[in-house]
Amino acid sequence: MVCDLLVYHPSVSRLIRLLDASAGREKVLRLLQYLCRFLGEQYSMVLARKLQAEFALVRKMLRFLKPLNHLQAASKFFDNKIASDNVVRWCNVIKNLAYAGYLALDQVTLLRLLRLVPNTPITGTRIPRWSNWCWFAGLSAGLVLDLRQLQVAREQGRGDKEATKAVAADRAKALRRLLWDSLDTFIVLNNLKFLHSPDNSVGLAGVATSLFGLQGLWEAA
Repeated sequence: MVCDLLVYHPSVSRLIRLLDASAGREKVLRLLQYLCRFLGEQYSMVLARKLQAEFALVRKMLRFLKPLNHLQAASKFFDNKIASDNVVRWCNVIKNLAYAGYLALDQVTLLRLLRLVPNTPITGTRIPRWSNWCWFAGLSAGLVLDLRQLQVAREQGRGDKEATKAVAADRAKALRRLLWDSLDTFIVLNNLKFLHSPDNSVGLAGVATSLFGLQGLWEAA
């Protein structure tokens, strides 16, 4: 009886749905990867660093062909010529194109790690850097989008008082996304060597953004 209560509990069912999707598994691995990065710097754990590399490799496999998702999303936003806010429209187009480039270049890194393409200065150094630049471009567009959505929420808050709760929810969502994108920007700026923060700080930022991602998937499951 107790076993049935656990097996059929709504939270357990939601967890199963979350882990059954590749996006859910990828986010869990991202959380573990950055947790290992944090612990590896804190305690100089060789095992943590090895696990970090393994988790990163498996994540790259789970994201295989994912650039197509972002290309399709960019195309839909671009085709939506009757959008009421062109700033939001173009930010979404640029953001999705940049993420498509980031993930496509990351697939080359995956092939290099699997030794399907040779390790050269281009595949070993330049492509990972170009990949991070694409990530940075996507995050920059995302930050502009977050600020625009905060502006829209503030303007809507001056109207009908009955819509106050909905506006407050939109503002909270935009602030959460702004924090999320800001922490990811901190990570990519370290990857690009514009910042030289300790690995535990980068790892902690990655843990936070991974939890944000998992929270979103959990709510949608």
